Amino acid sequence: MTARPVAQLGRRILIFWWPVIALAAIVVAASSLSSTDGPFLQDTAVTDLVYLLFVLGLYVFAGNSGVFSFGHIAFAAIGAYAAGIFAIPVATKAQLFSSMPSALVHLHTSSLVATLIGGGVAAFAGLLTSIPLMRLNGLAASLATFALLIIVHVVAQNLNQVTNGQSAMTGVPTTTTKTEMIVWCLLGIAVAYLFQQSTWGLRLRASREDAVAARASGISVYFERRAAWILSTFYMGIGGALYGQFLGTFSPDAFYLDITFLIIAMLVIGGTTSLAGAVIGSVFVSVASELLRRLELGPHIGPLHIPGRPGVQAVGLALIMLLTLLLRPGGIAGGREIHWPLNRLLPRPVVSTAPEVEVGRPARTDAAAE
Repeated sequence: MTARPVAQLGRRILIFWWPVIALAAIVVAASSLSSTDGPFLQDTAVTDLVYLLFVLGLYVFAGNSGVFSFGHIAFAAIGAYAAGIFAIPVATKAQLFSSMPSALVHLHTSSLVATLIGGGVAAFAGLLTSIPLMRLNGLAASLATFALLIIVHVVAQNLNQVTNGQSAMTGVPTTTTKTEMIVWCLLGIAVAYLFQQSTWGLRLRASREDAVAARASGISVYFERRAAWILSTFYMGIGGALYGQFLGTFSPDAFYLDITFLIIAMLVIGGTTSLAGAVIGSVFVSVASELLRRLELGPHIGPLHIPGRPGVQAVGLALIMLLTLLLRPGGIAGGREIHWPLNRLLPRPVVSTAPEVEVGRPARTDAAAE
C-alpha cells in the first residue's frame, strides 16, 4: 500500500471519529477546570460526569427512538444496589445488614467487577421491561416509564432485606474517582456514536422520523427499540453503580425525581436528537448549576457581598430550560453533530458532464439513437 492510500485511509478514519474526538476534548477540558479549586469542585466534577453518563444512556434510547422516557433513573438505582451488594466487604455486610440473606452476604468482588455486574443486572431488568413497554408509543410510553420509576422506588424503600429500605445502604467503598469517570464517559460517548452510526441506529432513527413508513419499509420498530432500550439501561446501571461507589451511602431518594428531571433538562437543553446535544447540554447545565449554586449561597465580589436567595438554582435551571424551548426548540446543538471542520476548505471535485461510453462499444451518435 502506497503512502497516498494510507493517508486517505487515515483521513477517512479521522473524519469518521471526529465527532467523538471533539466531544471527548470538551469533556476532558471541562473536567480539568475543577483541578484548580479544591476538593469540593473535584467531587462536583465526579457528580457531573456521572450525570453525563446518565444523559448518554437516556440519549441512546430517547434520542434515537423519539420516545421519551421518565423512568431511566430506575435502572440507575438497580445498578447502584446490585453493585453495592457485591462491593461491600463480607464482614461489613454481616454487621450492618443483619436481615440480608446469607447468599448475598457472602458475595464480594472488586469495584470494577461490581460495576459491570450492576450494569448487567440493570440491562437484564431492561430486557424484561422492554417486552411490554416497547409496544407503546408517544405519551403512553412516557407515562409507563414514569410508572416504572415509581415501582422501583417503592420496592427499594420496602425491600429491607436487600436494600436496607429507607435507612439507606451504607458501607459501600468509595472507589469512584474523576479519572475513572472520565474514562467511562469517553467509552460511553464512543459506544453511543457507534450505535447511532450502525444499522440498528439508522433504522431506529428512521422509525423516529416516521414510524409508519419505517414499518412499511420492513423495519421492526419493536425490536429496534428493544435493542436501544437494553443498551441504554446498561449505561444507566453502570452510571448508578459508579454513583453508589462515589456516595458510599445512598437511599432510594438519591435515584428519584430530582435527578430524573435534572438529566431530562440536560438532554432537552442540549438537544435530544444528537450526541453532541447530549454532551454539550450536560456540560452547559453542570456549569450553569454550579454558578447558580454559588449565587444562591451569596457570592462575595471583592468587598461587595450579594445576599443569597434560596431556590435560585432550581428557578434558574427552569428558566434556562424554558428559554431554550422557546428560543431554540432543537436545543443548543440544534440536532447536529460536530463534523470535520476542514471539509469546506477542500476543493470540490470536478464533475464531468460528458456522456459515459461503455467499454467495448463505440459511443452512439444522436442519429444512431434515433
